Amino acid sequence: MTTNNLRFVTTPHSGVEERKKGLRAYMKGRRAENENRDVKASLATENLLEFLKKDGAGTKRKVFVYLSFSSELATDGLIERLQEEGYEVYCPRLEKGEMLAVEYGKDFTLSKLGIREPLGEILNAAPDVVITPLLAVDNEGNRLGYGGGYYDRYFEKYPTAKRIGFCFDFQIVNTIPHTQEDKRLDAIVTDKQTILCACEK
Repeated sequence: MTTNNLRFVTTPHSGVEERKKGLRAYMKGRRAENENRDVKASLATENLLEFLKKDGAGTKRKVFVYLSFSSELATDGLIERLQEEGYEVYCPRLEKGEMLAVEYGKDFTLSKLGIREPLGEILNAAPDVVITPLLAVDNEGNRLGYGGGYYDRYFEKYPTAKRIGFCFDFQIVNTIPHTQEDKRLDAIVTDKQTILCACEK
């Protein structure tokens, strides 16, 4: 069975959080086994840059993008290309349980999980675009994250920011269990395709 055809059977006793937990465990294992990551990251980067240009990038210059960790789709090459194209790049830093968009630069610290966090100036306004990490996503933009809720709260705070999921193509599945508190993505960009989602903010 391929991941793209993956379906999870629900029962009256299986709540949303329980189903999310099961899918997270599966997708973490699946992503860890992924091969040719550098090639796929390069293809996804080109797809994303093309999407931004077609989507009116001339007026969308502030891009908030995650700093890749572990088996996530790598963003270092993407960040370099964004800077070359003249975008203002910001990356996440956690402070007192809140995710902040911080100017990308040369200075970093490491979180308790070993994730790089920039030490630049904080963007106290909505970015134009948020490049979002995920474990799985469906075609409607329902995103399965890591369970901390940081991006959902950030999207709630800055609803005008365009939300783009950046992932390997196999991370797209048929259905993501979700609640009304889960914020959907506007688009999904992978190493193989770009999907526009019918997102209601």
